Amino acid sequence: MAIRGKQKSLKDVAKVYKDKALQAINPGVPYKGYKTGSSKAYKQGRLFAGVASENRISNMFTKDKKGDVVFTFNVSPRSATYGKYVHYGTYKMKKRPFAELAAESPEFKKALDDYINTNVVEGQLNAFFDNMNEQMRKAGVQVSTS
Repeated sequence: MAIRGKQKSLKDVAKVYKDKALQAINPGVPYKGYKTGSSKAYKQGRLFAGVASENRISNMFTKDKKGDVVFTFNVSPRSATYGKYVHYGTYKMKKRPFAELAAESPEFKKALDDYINTNVVEGQLNAFFDNMNEQMRKAGVQVSTS
């Protein structure tokens, strides 16, 4: 079974998410919740560099003990621990939710949908048909793959 389009991996999905989060930290990205209309977080220190360096694409998606896929994105890197205050806000400052903006971006949603459609659904269908073929063989029915 072949599904059209470029097959996505979790690394591709993580790359899109990270790119969108870093883009949201940059000034000029519109967000109606910002007082000035865009984030000032880029100019306020090491947040951009810290988020970029600590969130490696290779370890953003991991598996837990149950085998479930876990997504991790650090908004408060060691070099810029104030990132949580920028992202979630304080009582004196509105939030600048760069990670939320990345998660809500159409590009991230499309990358995630592509991954789910090509890998998860295709894998489940292949397992279903493999199981069906095995049951047919056990029943004495000749199975052809052509």
